[in-house]
Amino acid sequence: MTKTFLFVIILISFFALSFMIKPYKIMTQSMMEVIHPNDVVISIDKFVWSNFSNGDIVAFEKLGDKTTFVKRIVAVSGDTLHIFRNHIRMGNREIPHDSIFEMMVEESDHPDSTNYFNAKKYSEYLIRELGKSKQKNKYLIENGNAIIVPKDHYFMVGDNYYESMDSRFWGFIPKENIKGKVVWVF
Repeated sequence: MTKTFLFVIILISFFALSFMIKPYKIMTQSMMEVIHPNDVVISIDKFVWSNFSNGDIVAFEKLGDKTTFVKRIVAVSGDTLHIFRNHIRMGNREIPHDSIFEMMVEESDHPDSTNYFNAKKYSEYLIRELGKSKQKNKYLIENGNAIIVPKDHYFMVGDNYYESMDSRFWGFIPKENIKGKVVWVF
């Protein structure tokens, strides 16, 4: 093997890896306990690792924003989210939320009430980004008190619930917005 051939192989490998592996610096406390502010995470590109499941930590962009976020997948296509005043339940797992969610759902009969919460209004809020699709209501079940995660979408939540902006605010994240799976934190 000549030195030139070996150099070309190393160069090609370097460029291939630079497209498959992406580093991201974490700036917030939303994933505390697992990932801390100023940690760097390494993500494997979605074209290499495209099978995402509950519990995976992924890098993604939310709709209309080019910022990269890192959160945990807590619900995948076909999972059911049950909406309650103080939490969202997926199977046996409960994700708490606080009164800020009540403010996100405008209700003219209760304009500034922190005691008012309407699960159906909140469910409709979560699916608003699905567009004007006539099928979006097929995801609302139990009179709007529960939602089925749409096909090719995910529900992402930060591990530090009270310090995280996530799918509880943004709604579902489409699969095409996922950049990759986080595989290493340092």
